[in-house]
Amino acid sequence: MLNAILLLIGLLSPLNGPSPTADGRVMNSFAQSESSQVVQASWNPLGTRYERVNEFNTLSDISLSDQTKDVISKKGKPDKVTRDKLTGYTEYHYKDVTVGLYDDQVYYVHLGANAKEMKVNKQWIALQSSSLNRAFGPADYTAEDGDVYTRGYSAIKIYRDAAGAILGIDLFDAAAFD
Repeated sequence: MLNAILLLIGLLSPLNGPSPTADGRVMNSFAQSESSQVVQASWNPLGTRYERVNEFNTLSDISLSDQTKDVISKKGKPDKVTRDKLTGYTEYHYKDVTVGLYDDQVYYVHLGANAKEMKVNKQWIALQSSSLNRAFGPADYTAEDGDVYTRGYSAIKIYRDAAGAILGIDLFDAAAFD
């Protein structure tokens, strides 16, 4: 009975993974990225590199610490600008992303339903369950309208419809989630 319990604990352990091969021991290592972020790097059989995302610094190259001038510097002149008088938010709409600003500060970054992948901290992640799981691990919270992943002060929410199709993705301050 004790052996069965120990086996179950070992299988459920977050540190548990596939047995390392000689190649796996070399390829599975901690790497230091350009943003001084520590990430877990691994390789799949097809040779695609995946890194475990331990911080959410940017989505589509936009950071929550950016100001309006930074957004324009990075993305150029927006295709459209909308203002919500009720909330005070200003949205800069670009072909690939919408940036929500409040008092000259980025408040959220949004990708629409047509996105097939997202760029988080200079890493492209396919919007498929297996790729998201490799990059983010399991969701920290599951809501009726999607999954939330938190890292420090930032969070990413992947909005889904009842069938599981992605409706949009937001990067926002995790304090707004509490």
